[in-house]
Amino acid sequence: MDLPAATDIYLTGGKSHASEIRLARFLILNLSPGSRFLDIGAHYGYFSLLASELVGARGKVFAFEPADKSFALLQENSTRKSNITTFKKAVSDTAGKLTFFEFPTLYSEYNSLDAAQFSNEAWFSEFKPVTVEVQATTIDAITGEASFIPDLIKIDVEGAEYKAMLGGARFFQAHAPVIVMEYLTPARRNGEHKKAAQLLAELGYLPYVILQSGNIEPVGDIDQYLTTHQLESDNIVFKKQPDR
Repeated sequence: MDLPAATDIYLTGGKSHASEIRLARFLILNLSPGSRFLDIGAHYGYFSLLASELVGARGKVFAFEPADKSFALLQENSTRKSNITTFKKAVSDTAGKLTFFEFPTLYSEYNSLDAAQFSNEAWFSEFKPVTVEVQATTIDAITGEASFIPDLIKIDVEGAEYKAMLGGARFFQAHAPVIVMEYLTPARRNGEHKKAAQLLAELGYLPYVILQSGNIEPVGDIDQYLTTHQLESDNIVFKKQPDR
């Protein structure tokens, strides 16, 4: 890793944020030998590496990360894992070239297709992003061209959630992967997250929160849940109903 980003992993061997600890527990309970895991916004590869251990030699992990420095570390971390395939691409609603914003190492987890969402943050004026051009693909293309049918998808793309989901609408109509999406509180401009959740609802998905145990329970109003529990963000699970 490139410190100071991911210092928690360096010091503890794992993620330290409560939502990520619960996500790790959820993956442990829901990935098994032979499972297929799609990691969209893999960063340095913590969850891809965890999934690699869980799915074993018969399973497969596809990890997508568009940022140059983060991808280099993802690739290095994955090099000894034969069941992980890494892609230096963004995942969006269309394939092709996109403008992407890369922040300095300390804020590299905020690398995004939309830097303006962070303009009100205290650190933004000092740590400006670099504008680069990246190659993008779609979930429909990933699952179609590579014949990779994930059982579970983790998505953390800092405001591009709706576009990523839109680019997989055809796949989600035909299949029922479990989706775990980072979801922000309304105070942090969660418009794209709300649109993504609405699209998934139209495709027959219902939202769930991850409990301390790693198990899940239904949640009616995600915004209200975050506000009530004073959370700035959380990983929300979306599962398709059997009749859809």
